[in-house]
Amino acid sequence: MRRVFLSFLSVVVLLLAGVIPVLAQESTPAGDLSGLGLPELDVTLNASGYEGIPESLAAGRYLVNLSVAADFNDEGGVLAFMQPVGLTVDDVLGIVGGGPPPGAGGMEMGTPPAGDSGEEDGGMAPPPQFYDFILAGGLAAPVGGSAQAVVDLTAGDWLAWADDPMSATPPVRFTVTGEMPADLAEPESSATLTLGEYTIEVTAGELKAGPQVLKVENIGAQPHFVYAARIPDGVTDEQIGQVLESEITGTPVDVGFDPGTDMQTVFNTGTQSTGTTMWLPVDLEPGTYALICFFPDMGDGMPHAMHGMHAVVTVSE
Repeated sequence: MRRVFLSFLSVVVLLLAGVIPVLAQESTPAGDLSGLGLPELDVTLNASGYEGIPESLAAGRYLVNLSVAADFNDEGGVLAFMQPVGLTVDDVLGIVGGGPPPGAGGMEMGTPPAGDSGEEDGGMAPPPQFYDFILAGGLAAPVGGSAQAVVDLTAGDWLAWADDPMSATPPVRFTVTGEMPADLAEPESSATLTLGEYTIEVTAGELKAGPQVLKVENIGAQPHFVYAARIPDGVTDEQIGQVLESEITGTPVDVGFDPGTDMQTVFNTGTQSTGTTMWLPVDLEPGTYALICFFPDMGDGMPHAMHGMHAVVTVSE
């Protein structure tokens, strides 16, 4: 399976478990949401880190414009938003603020579930406080390119970061003040992806070919995100489950296609906590897609995909 940008804790779990490597985003941003009249947050990601994030913002719904400098790296860049709950920003910076310590390999991000060494099946639970954080989502852009997303930022102390504790890009702290406006403009979306335990469903609208805006909502109790990959027509959700099981157990399985070449990254959504909604422009070709969540489960530390959180959908002409 080719490399994709995954959420911060999934990177740790999947690297430890050997499920899938972390790969570059290949999708192309679609559409322009500037006409919504939302306040805009323009952020540039370069070799020095994030630029353009002010020290303070008013609470509200923001159109985030991310540009990634051509000299940033070979893979692209990610911008996500996290408000610690139960920990201070300084506490979190001590965990994620400068990449992993030498030789740590991400192990300090979590511990095996109670009564489990975590060595046999690769399960690795993150610190319990992470499940209480407000994770507002995020976006990714290719090197030398740009992307947009709409996110809600509520009052409190926040971190803008790469959605990945292994990233060398330093997080940026900022404060959001005031009350959320009562009347928030909502982007017009073609389809709603609803995330829960352990489901990914299109609950409104329809996925169609071409540029469009997806509304992504998390109604579950745990954080979730969506990794979307183009797959050969005819591949079923059962086959995707077999591929995932094969990857984590190391037991080969013949599913009639090669995941290493036949699963092509299309888009990823930033990690979202319960009760959050974000909007993401995408450009889809007609065909068949797998939607998967790899966030670690709060019970056993395994990626949510191993609990059945994957779906196969068809994008019509």
